[in-house]
Amino acid sequence: MNENKLKRLFESARRETAPAPPPDFAADALRAVHCAPETKSAEPSSVCDQLNLFFPRIAFAALVVVALCLAADFGLTAAGVPDLGDGAARISAQWFLTPNGF
Repeated sequence: MNENKLKRLFESARRETAPAPPPDFAADALRAVHCAPETKSAEPSSVCDQLNLFFPRIAFAALVVVALCLAADFGLTAAGVPDLGDGAARISAQWFLTPNGF
């Protein structure tokens, strides 16, 4: 194509008014974005990436375990069950330090 013809074509295109979008263009665009399928990355994720994805679940599970252990400790102490230190002291007094030995 001739450079002169190309220049005239662009000048006439600049003078034209832009076409108006349809009245429901925004709703159609949002609907298309909402219905579009998700694209997944083809590259494999590293161990750190997988841990970052699972960390909220791991942290919640650890919090539940700690809370259950604290509740069990307070409950058993209130019930009069000896705690771990008392049990170890009794076992060592009765079994490890007896005259008979092992």
